[in-house]
Amino acid sequence: MTKHNKILLVLALVLVCVTAFMYYHPGIFPMSGFSGPEGYVVSPANARLTGDSWRYIQGGHALLHGEPLEDIHRSYLGYCLLYGIAGRGIVFLHLAFAIAALAALYYIGLRIGGQICALLAAALFALNPEFAAWHCAIMTESIYTSCVCINAFLALWAMEKGHAWRMPMVFAWILLTAFIRPTGWIQLPAILLLWCFALVPRLKWKVLCALAIVIGYVLYSIMFAEGGIQQQSPTIKLYSGEVVWCEDLWRVKMPEADFSKNGLLDGLLYGLRHPIASGWLVVKRLGVMFLRIRPSYSLAHNLFLLAYHLPIALLGLAGIVLKRRLPQAWAIATMLAAHAFVVALTFNDNDGRFTLYFTPLLAIAACATLVHCYETFIRRPKPQSES
Repeated sequence: MTKHNKILLVLALVLVCVTAFMYYHPGIFPMSGFSGPEGYVVSPANARLTGDSWRYIQGGHALLHGEPLEDIHRSYLGYCLLYGIAGRGIVFLHLAFAIAALAALYYIGLRIGGQICALLAAALFALNPEFAAWHCAIMTESIYTSCVCINAFLALWAMEKGHAWRMPMVFAWILLTAFIRPTGWIQLPAILLLWCFALVPRLKWKVLCALAIVIGYVLYSIMFAEGGIQQQSPTIKLYSGEVVWCEDLWRVKMPEADFSKNGLLDGLLYGLRHPIASGWLVVKRLGVMFLRIRPSYSLAHNLFLLAYHLPIALLGLAGIVLKRRLPQAWAIATMLAAHAFVVALTFNDNDGRFTLYFTPLLAIAACATLVHCYETFIRRPKPQSES
């Protein structure tokens, strides 16, 4: 067994232990209350029920029994199918994906900042009780966050010189993971843009290729897509100045709007007519996304979130700049920008879970910054004296 495999084995055991602890101590990290039908008061999978758990239970049951799916189930078809297949083993499935994500984080960190960077980034993922809490719940967050990490690794793997044949397979896999939740569809143009800027020769062709990807995705979203970002009602959220889902918290007072015109194109035109108010709304949404805290949480909970997420955000952005010549930094920046774009267009969830999707990748860049500072300012080699 190689040194790296031994490290990953230890980290995987740590991840499992932290998850087991959170499984038996759910009060440490409270989630939003269960909002499903009264019949679902006990989890059929012995996992935590929270928020929209009921829709995945219903969807999985419908798929297994050949019953028709409701529209809301189709938007989460991938996870409903996974829950239907895994059933009582859903937590073990979450853990399997999390361990694969752990390996992906480690090897991306190894390439961008060396072994210490890789070890720190993987440990931050394995030891964080917040991620462990989501591994225990019937929600998309655990598997989706893991898939974001895995997809970034696979996208980089497909970019290796002489291995362009890997790209169709990787893109097909990412397409499958997009069915887990509506947010997942933003990964498709994100990965295409990553490959475009990394592999297309000459700046002119890079720009034209990128424009084609962006315009194509926007047109598809406006004209055909019933899921994806449109599932989150971005235009209605824009009109109402919503920063956090269904809460008046930090809401922005927006100019008057016609709520009957709620298409993506209507929202775009509204934003162009009111750029200052719309811009301020975007700034507030992104600020809340990075800060991660919520008034409904306890002081200790919010202090932990600030101590964990704020340094990662600041150091991570610095790390992307420091390592900007490396494809790993591009992959991290692409995934961060894609998910920040979704929040900027829609809202922050009231329990802050949208921030988790890109946090493990951003933590790699943060650890790369720490390693860079250590090597530059602490382990700086002494100048040799002239003989």
